[in-house]
Amino acid sequence: MDGHHQFDIDTQARHVSGEGDRQRWAVTLGSGWNIGDKPNGGYILAAIAEVLGQAVRRSGAPQHPHPLTITGHYLRPSTSGQAKLDVQILRTGRTFTTVHSTFVQGDKPRLHVLATYGDLASQRGPTLQTAVPPELPPPDECISRKDTDGFPPDSSMGAQVDVRLHPDTGWLTGTPRGVGESRAWIRFADGRPADPVALLFFADALPPTVFDVLAERTWVPTVEFTVHVRAQPAPGWIRAVTRTRHLVDGRFEEDGELWDSEGRLVAMSRQLAMVMQGG
Repeated sequence: MDGHHQFDIDTQARHVSGEGDRQRWAVTLGSGWNIGDKPNGGYILAAIAEVLGQAVRRSGAPQHPHPLTITGHYLRPSTSGQAKLDVQILRTGRTFTTVHSTFVQGDKPRLHVLATYGDLASQRGPTLQTAVPPELPPPDECISRKDTDGFPPDSSMGAQVDVRLHPDTGWLTGTPRGVGESRAWIRFADGRPADPVALLFFADALPPTVFDVLAERTWVPTVEFTVHVRAQPAPGWIRAVTRTRHLVDGRFEEDGELWDSEGRLVAMSRQLAMVMQGG
């Protein structure tokens, strides 16, 4: 991207030291991507993915520009501001490069990330697809997330992303349907087009599905988050759907799909999260 959009500014990476298989990088998390006072987990993963992509290129594998799968284990909460990343290229082959990183703030590891990079444009092979995009009214007939209590009052992320929720989203009117599903349109508020790194953020930008079950809004931190990027998204709105089938003892899974304006599945995600009792 051209670097004029806020997402690009707030995911910029700086090489600090090291070459080849072991490198150190720095990134500064922007304060405009917070839910409450904590950076959104998908935004952090996207910022790390930008670092890893540059590290892969620097290692001599420029033919693998895209994150195909990335998993983050969230060890403790992160904050806006400076962070360092120790990056290790585990293996580079003809099709994939696999890379690991530890994301550190205040001398404490906050995330461990494992990712595989490749080239989305070169993918060929047998195809079977039985899933279909989620049904949604046009964006203008949906409800903007920033006009709901889907963000805590002190959140800044609502100014960065345009999320339009399906009007039958029950918790918006105080009557949760209990089906554990969120459907929405999504795009950047400043017009930045989506790309594979942005999809990592979009995969975590909808309100938690458990809002459709819980009587009160509460903090829902991520324990583990995996995204599979399936294709380069076409320009335009992204259709998003997330679903939960099992909320047990305060822990739940959230399965997500992102579909582009041409009706193609461009990313899938799954995360394990937990409901924090009492806030």
